[in-house]
Amino acid sequence: MNSSRAAFLILLVLTAFCLLAGCSTDTGSTKGSTIPAGQSETATVTRTVDGDTVHLFFSDGRTGTLRILGIDTPEVTPEGNDPGKFKGITDLEYLSLWGEEAASYTREKLNGKEVTIYYDPAAGSRDTYGRLLATVILPDGTNHGEDLIRRGLARVFTPETFALKDHYLSVQDEAMGARSGIWSSVAPGMDGAGQVAIVSVHYNAAGDDAANLNDEYITIRNGGTVPADLTSWHISDSDSFSYTLPAGTLSPGDVMRIHVGDGTASTGEFFMGLDTPVLNNDGDSVILIDRKGTVVSSFTWG
Repeated sequence: MNSSRAAFLILLVLTAFCLLAGCSTDTGSTKGSTIPAGQSETATVTRTVDGDTVHLFFSDGRTGTLRILGIDTPEVTPEGNDPGKFKGITDLEYLSLWGEEAASYTREKLNGKEVTIYYDPAAGSRDTYGRLLATVILPDGTNHGEDLIRRGLARVFTPETFALKDHYLSVQDEAMGARSGIWSSVAPGMDGAGQVAIVSVHYNAAGDDAANLNDEYITIRNGGTVPADLTSWHISDSDSFSYTLPAGTLSPGDVMRIHVGDGTASTGEFFMGLDTPVLNNDGDSVILIDRKGTVVSSFTWG
């Protein structure tokens, strides 16, 4: 983002908030207190929960969970999604794949960053679950909520009232018109890829990776029109780890998630049975290899 656009976005946010309630730089005091609406402050993002929710640490020692105001990203599990939320999209598995993509993008952009958060007086400073509710601006001036909408990784959360609502709706119309992200009808990672591909890697498990092995997982999707026989296919990474996929076929549009730890296999869910994490949080590369030894898909992060 160029400096003039960054300055414009910050000015737009500040102007809207000041017109509604007046601006203040008072940051509040005690941990867990309700910060009055209309204020702004800085905090460091310590962890990403999903695409629109993060954990924060403030310089005065306060901590908190924040949901980004005015947006809604898909949930990372099929059962967590509602087919009525994203216009025209009813495939819950498809929604969860884009939920993982949104979470990965937010993690990449926000984790470890000191951000500025703006409390909109029209919305209040907390949501119904007690989480902080605010607009998040990155150090380069990027409005992260708007960025998610523009990339098709989030929708405008219309039940909320907030100063930038009309602007966000305009950005959403642009994203839908451009068929960006979730509006593309194509699963993440499948654009230009072959029939079967690794579409996401959930490498950073919640909490201690070693204590939550099954929250490390690889998602594979058949984006083609015919079943794919995955017998004798395997996955490996840059550290020479290798796992052979279970024998069987993957139907068009179906996904399989392969978790690192132990568990009982069920429809679409499989387990490597390992006792240590294998997906490096600071960067790695995973490849999918067919029975002939041909690399058919790869996924790199970090």
